[in-house]
Amino acid sequence: MKKQYDQIKKSLDVIFEKIEKISKDINIKAVGEAVSEVKNKFCNNIFYLVILGQFKRGKSTFTNYMLGADVLPTGVVPLTSVITKIQYSTDIWAKVLYDDGRSENIDIKELDLYCTEKNNPKNIKGVKEIHIGYPFEFISNDVVIIDTPGIGSVYKHNTDVAYSYINKADAVIFLLSVDPPISELEKEFLSKISENVNKIFFVLNKIDYVNEMELKEIVNFNENIVREITKNNNISIYPISAKLALEGKISKDNKAIEKSGTQKLENDLQNFLIKEKEKVLLESYAKNIERIISMCQTFFESSIKLKQIPLERLESNIKSFENFIKEVEKSKKEISLLFQGDMKNILQNFDKKMEEYKQFISIRVSEKIKEYYHSIRDFSRINQKKELEKYFERAIIEEFEKLKGHIERDIEEQYSKALSNYLLRLNAVIDEIKTVANELFGINLEYFKSVGGITAESKFTYKIGYDVGALEIDPVYFTYFLPKKFAGKIILKRILDRVDIDVDRNIGRIRYDLLTRIEESFSEFEKDMNFKLQTMYDTIKELLAKSIKDYKFDRNSFEREKAYYQTLLKDIEKIREELEHVLNMLK
Repeated sequence: MKKQYDQIKKSLDVIFEKIEKISKDINIKAVGEAVSEVKNKFCNNIFYLVILGQFKRGKSTFTNYMLGADVLPTGVVPLTSVITKIQYSTDIWAKVLYDDGRSENIDIKELDLYCTEKNNPKNIKGVKEIHIGYPFEFISNDVVIIDTPGIGSVYKHNTDVAYSYINKADAVIFLLSVDPPISELEKEFLSKISENVNKIFFVLNKIDYVNEMELKEIVNFNENIVREITKNNNISIYPISAKLALEGKISKDNKAIEKSGTQKLENDLQNFLIKEKEKVLLESYAKNIERIISMCQTFFESSIKLKQIPLERLESNIKSFENFIKEVEKSKKEISLLFQGDMKNILQNFDKKMEEYKQFISIRVSEKIKEYYHSIRDFSRINQKKELEKYFERAIIEEFEKLKGHIERDIEEQYSKALSNYLLRLNAVIDEIKTVANELFGINLEYFKSVGGITAESKFTYKIGYDVGALEIDPVYFTYFLPKKFAGKIILKRILDRVDIDVDRNIGRIRYDLLTRIEESFSEFEKDMNFKLQTMYDTIKELLAKSIKDYKFDRNSFEREKAYYQTLLKDIEKIREELEHVLNMLK
């Protein structure tokens, strides 16, 4: 089998060299980057095991479990849009690669300075990737583990980077968790992954949060959804606790490792890497070559079709396209208005639940304060007041944090549904642009699709208590004239009277925070969409301008270039046939 795989690899190398040579005649950045990446990856026989999933699913903790150590930063805040590549090494090292081509060796303990939003907000340091060398145990030496940013976090650039790595993956570990269930955003993401990657390991994390009966129900629920999305009934989900597994590996606690449920995943992953990895790597190599072939073919076909349109008709079609774009802009505004209506509905739904939220928290906080007061009633009046105020602040923040998490998940789910509808409409417009561009000019645009979530950062802070003014006397001092028993009741009542006021105030602050974030998110998303649409328009205009220039200034050169492109297209067809033959050998 190895001999056959070696022969297939040599055949693919020959095909790649041919398409690489043709790609140099195009001189388009996207094609050049694709060629360079494929060349670097497959010449070195590197296997990319990519970890993908939604924000808060525990991807970095899972990666740390695979390494058997706390290497990558983790926490409640998202990482940046930086890709982290981890390869086997007997030495421990880390290197930062920047967008401008620079690289810098760093201490592995300083990773958080480069790959967290706290220390590198929106990747202002211009970090392209972080490479890590580490002596991990159960993964093959030629496997590179790639930790990607989570989709659907408060930072849209993270989602974009995660999507961009789908085509580069040889195999994927897709991370779900028991809280909350699979979202609409994840379904869309998984659908894209299953179209492009043959081997996916589905991992359900955080099983230590639920009991056995709940876990069984969650696993069945997720398996049914995953089978429906992937159109594959032969899938299974690995329920694990990455946190328990990591703790067990660090402390060498076999019971914790066993309880984490990771053994079956490790065994199946190792078996796959031993028995199937070589075949999957070759399939991935062939798939990437095919992608470059398609990019080259699209460019040449579009250029030739443009050169076959008579000048008068070309100029007339350009005017028609400009009028069409004006209609597109109107449609886009209508879609935006519909989406803004959906956002208003989200806030109205929140407003309907506000009284219920306020009542629930007020009761919970009041009960906690009353219960706590019994433990401090022997304190002095001043200390009673101080301790009750401190406890009141802790209690209200604790209850609000629980509620805020629930509210954010609910809002995110509603927002994702509204956004999915918006994207469906907008992608229909994009498809129409592509169709019209193809009909008028024969230009075949690469498929364009957008995703999104709530992208603005929360600026929410709690507001609790009141300030005593310079001329205002704190009422606690009057209690010195009363018996201690009555004084304590007055102090307690004064704190309890503040509960409804502070609950109402902080619910209002949550509402304002959500409103601001939704508005900022849509504004950022719309800006991004406008930029991408403008890029499409500019691509078309650039091709059209070049064709008109060729028509007007140098007819002989124009015809020679067209003939040359036609020759290259024939060469591409032969290369595609060779690739098909190699793919048949892999089956």
